[in-house]
Amino acid sequence: MADLTYLALGCGVQSGTLAETIAEGDLPPVDMAIFGDTGDEPEYVYEYRDYLKGRLAGVGIPLVTVTTGNLVQDLYGGERTAAIPLYTDINGSRGRMRRQCTREYKIEPIEKRVRSELVTRKLARHSKSQAVLVNKGVQVECWLGLSLDEVQRMKPNPAWFIENRWPLIDRRLSRLDCLSWLRERELPQPKKSSCRICPYHNDDYWRFLRDERPDDWKHVVTVDADLRGDTFNITAAAKADLFLHRSGQPLDEVDLRTPEERGQTSFMDICDEGYCGI
Repeated sequence: MADLTYLALGCGVQSGTLAETIAEGDLPPVDMAIFGDTGDEPEYVYEYRDYLKGRLAGVGIPLVTVTTGNLVQDLYGGERTAAIPLYTDINGSRGRMRRQCTREYKIEPIEKRVRSELVTRKLARHSKSQAVLVNKGVQVECWLGLSLDEVQRMKPNPAWFIENRWPLIDRRLSRLDCLSWLRERELPQPKKSSCRICPYHNDDYWRFLRDERPDDWKHVVTVDADLRGDTFNITAAAKADLFLHRSGQPLDEVDLRTPEERGQTSFMDICDEGYCGI
């Protein structure tokens, strides 16, 4: 039996379905749910998080939010350098920067909160005069909302004492199955959950922001333009023109017509439901 079982909550379709399945009693309860906040999620993600917090509280499961800062503010010269996988152009040579944002803004703060919870639980059982450590015998389970169509993203947890579990895959549920499950029970169907400025977004998402989320679109266009100004220290360090879109063009100049509108078939979409797997 695990010392602690938690749900790593991204507040997208799959992790939302997993939370609802627990709230409905179709899966056993976890000890807690943890949402890693980059500070740059769309507002609807925070609204859905608050909804799930109430749902899980109804079955005695706390949902806690952890953060290590605001990713966008850090790009603009905050306390840390936000390393996101921006597309680069150096004199016509195209590339992409290393991705560390998932680890720094999601995985590490969640792991820190898990360690803190283990310490709290141990102190509740023992005298405060005793040393409190995450020892070799500690066992923690992390439930992740990956679906059957994402099996390629299954991987061990980087923390030695945490073992990942994928209940949706165990149940052979795809993303469409999750949406059907929510619909059948007349439960809210969440939108895509990920940072607004994530370079892994596909054109469907950029088009969604442009057409349906004008404030978010203004935000991402501004950040994209500032990447090539003198606002970010990251620009000088990279010695490159930086872009949010994989085409290496300013975001507000990208042709976001659908493949059908262009008379093409697209094989370039990278991310449907958040690349970082939380």
